[in-house]
Amino acid sequence: MSSPGMSFPQQASAQLARLSRWHPAEYLAWAAIVAAFLLFPDRYLLIAEIAVTALFALSLDLILGYAGILSLGHAAFFGLGAYVAGIAAVRGVSDPLLGLGLAWVAATLLGGATSLLVLRGSDLTRLMVTLGVASVLYELANRLSWLTGGADGLQGMEVGPLLGLFEFDLSGQVAAVYSLV
Repeated sequence: MSSPGMSFPQQASAQLARLSRWHPAEYLAWAAIVAAFLLFPDRYLLIAEIAVTALFALSLDLILGYAGILSLGHAAFFGLGAYVAGIAAVRGVSDPLLGLGLAWVAATLLGGATSLLVLRGSDLTRLMVTLGVASVLYELANRLSWLTGGADGLQGMEVGPLLGLFEFDLSGQVAAVYSLV
């Protein structure tokens, strides 16, 4: 925040300092991502998997780093979102951004419902509640095989083109860009 006694150049300098918080290693990491995308066109699917895993790790870092909540059931939100998007695709909602939005809403609702349990206890209690929630959702996914496909997984999913323009294909180029963005 700028103080009222700061001159305009000082305020501009402070604003610039806030905007340039990136460490040089962060620039290097993004350069490596762009380089991998350009240098390894036959590895787009791997790049997409790495991006999804990195996002998952980042979300765990956020819950632990900012909220201070240890979680053994963090994958429950990831899995619920994936199932919601997948079930929507099976039912004819093939737009990937709409599927992403539905997954976000479902994970948010699950977070709101479980927060009442998670935030009441101490660290060990939170740890066990998150593990319990994940275990319950895992069993529900297996038992509701008419909805989730059970151990065989969802069948008949068809994801439409991204923004109506970019078709998902076997090479994984669109999936890699979608995951990185």
